[in-house]
Amino acid sequence: MSEKLPKVLSISLSTWHKDSGIHTQTDLFKHYDPDRVAQIYTKSGLPNTPVCNSFFRISENEIIRSVIKRNPVGCRVENGAEADASTQKAMDAEKALYTQAHKKKSWLMTVMREFVWMFGRWKTKALDKFIEEENPDVYFVPIYPVAYMGWLQLHILKKYPRPYVCYLADDNYSYKPCGRNPFAYFHRFMLRRVVKKLAVNCTEMFTITKTEAIDTDNLFGTKSIVLTKGINYDNLEFKEKEVSTPIRMVYTGNLFIGRHASLVEISKALKEINKDGEKITLDIYSPTVMDDKTMEYLNSNGCHFNGAVPKSEVDAIQQGADMVVFVESLEKEHRFDARLSFSTKLTDYFKNGKCIFAIGDKTIAPIEYLRENDCAIIANEYDEIAPQLRKIIENPEMIKKYSRQAYDTGKKNHNENDIKRIFVDTFVKAANKGK
Repeated sequence: MSEKLPKVLSISLSTWHKDSGIHTQTDLFKHYDPDRVAQIYTKSGLPNTPVCNSFFRISENEIIRSVIKRNPVGCRVENGAEADASTQKAMDAEKALYTQAHKKKSWLMTVMREFVWMFGRWKTKALDKFIEEENPDVYFVPIYPVAYMGWLQLHILKKYPRPYVCYLADDNYSYKPCGRNPFAYFHRFMLRRVVKKLAVNCTEMFTITKTEAIDTDNLFGTKSIVLTKGINYDNLEFKEKEVSTPIRMVYTGNLFIGRHASLVEISKALKEINKDGEKITLDIYSPTVMDDKTMEYLNSNGCHFNGAVPKSEVDAIQQGADMVVFVESLEKEHRFDARLSFSTKLTDYFKNGKCIFAIGDKTIAPIEYLRENDCAIIANEYDEIAPQLRKIIENPEMIKKYSRQAYDTGKKNHNENDIKRIFVDTFVKAANKGK
């Protein structure tokens, strides 16, 4: 079987690492032969994954230095290698920079980063040699919200033409996320140019939601294939859990792009609900530490901020909860960030058969999906949070009902066997078009 699989070269933003919180792509490629997969990526970290054996790194920190010193950037790296002192320093600096950027989004800095990449020396003989040695049959080209990734991808596609499969998992084209910020509009103008070139010329297109598929096909004339994270149901069965007293809610994940504000509103609602005794608690597991005022809310009114937790413990934490919380921001500057996206967190909730308490604008794709499948209790505005929570307290059987419906939604729409077939068949089909 593996000899018949086309060789795939993925041109991606992030390092593939088994302990990373970013695992959509590695979950997809676990259905593939690792000897038939290679990756080019643009972060400082080192890969450690069973899904791929060949890697080429173009470190963003090195890109910055190359603008000044004009040294060529990029090298082949080993899977599972230990980071030396300089690599670890670069990784720590990069992590600190991105954490700060997520806390306070600066569109000016985003635009400046694009110009750094524009003048960086990443078009190198080492990059050419890697592509020639790997000699892929087809490219995997995720479309990101940064123009420099598109420039890198388009450079490779032009110099070494092959069929390619795109993957759109967010709204990386419309002006809706820009608000009134002129730098955001300028950045989106740059981004739209590369997104359009990639999308209209791709061999096949994956999107993460049906809503995005319709939007993408209307814009670019593609015939999108909806592809989300799969769930292995072979040895899985629904286990009904008796509702705890008090009812236990759990949130696991980062608090970036305004998500903290939704959790603060839950805390405010719980202040009134729990004034005569705890009826609902909220445990928050997140690596994101916010300002003192936010942290005060996240540690009061029945809320407990527990800090970061290893990925290996997340399933057990979710399974011990009565309800799991899914939030997208309702803040003005972030309200439409998830307009076309679909969080892999939802598939984890489906797999664990948990009642989902969701907060988000009614027009964004993940909330539309939850409503269409009737598999979550939803608040579309902050003032709906308290009434929905009170309804649950008055009728805790709702938790059992929505737990079952979440599990059934996952089994119907996210079965890993279906995802595997679609993913592999699409690359075979795309590669055959190049013959």
